[in-house]
Amino acid sequence: MIRWINIFKGFLMGICELIPGVSSGTMALLLGIYDEFIGAVSKIVTKSYKKAILFLLPLLIGMGIAILTLTSLIEYLLEHHMIPTHWFFIGLVLGVVPMMLRISNYRVEFKAPHYILVLVAVALLFSIGMIRGNEVPPETLVVTVPLLLQMFFSGILASMTMLLPGISGSLVLLILGSYSIVIYSINQLKAFNLEILPVLIAVGLGIVLGLLLASRVIQYMLRNHTYLTYALILGLVVGSVFAIYPGLPETSLSWLVTMVAAFLGFTISWFMGTRNKETI
Repeated sequence: MIRWINIFKGFLMGICELIPGVSSGTMALLLGIYDEFIGAVSKIVTKSYKKAILFLLPLLIGMGIAILTLTSLIEYLLEHHMIPTHWFFIGLVLGVVPMMLRISNYRVEFKAPHYILVLVAVALLFSIGMIRGNEVPPETLVVTVPLLLQMFFSGILASMTMLLPGISGSLVLLILGSYSIVIYSINQLKAFNLEILPVLIAVGLGIVLGLLLASRVIQYMLRNHTYLTYALILGLVVGSVFAIYPGLPETSLSWLVTMVAAFLGFTISWFMGTRNKETI
């Protein structure tokens, strides 16, 4: 049976994938469907594919609705209200930390290697946050074979990271210099410019392949190296703050709006985490 309520959950996951630095895996974790989501993706090419499709279909519909309807809004917020928007998502990310600490039972299970892995993951995300790819101005975009190959491999890497709470596919696209191309292509498709369709097809094929590969790796790690995986995820969640960090406000009004946005994001995330009893 299809759970149509998952359309709303997919919608929230889709919003996250539009924001560089915020992972749809984090949202799936908050919504209590992370384990089912990873399992369903990994089973899509097995004998259990029908059950997997029934679970994933409403999520995909919801994500598609979010991407098609909110791309322009996200572009506007990032362009005109970038600092409070990013601080809202920083709050959202930090609100996941208490839940991750509870799930990982860190006081009992974490040893020195686990804490080292947390620090390594934080350092990795800090370094990634300092990197930005050289993006082609979308308005001058010309569809070529090298561009399509770039978008295909960008889709693979982005989707492999989007399954991990803490690092988003959008951030990887930004680092690879592909983010603005994808956003521009989506907006052009909405304007019925079909010349840009090959770009989105290339990204889409890469995303599908990346999801199939990553889901199996993550499931293996959770089964065989559970608490090391928890430590990695915790480090990625904390470290993603550096990737999102937009700087500090400059005016008193901006400070007020930014603090309210950050507090609101943290409160929403923390509240959702307290209601989620899932252990991934």
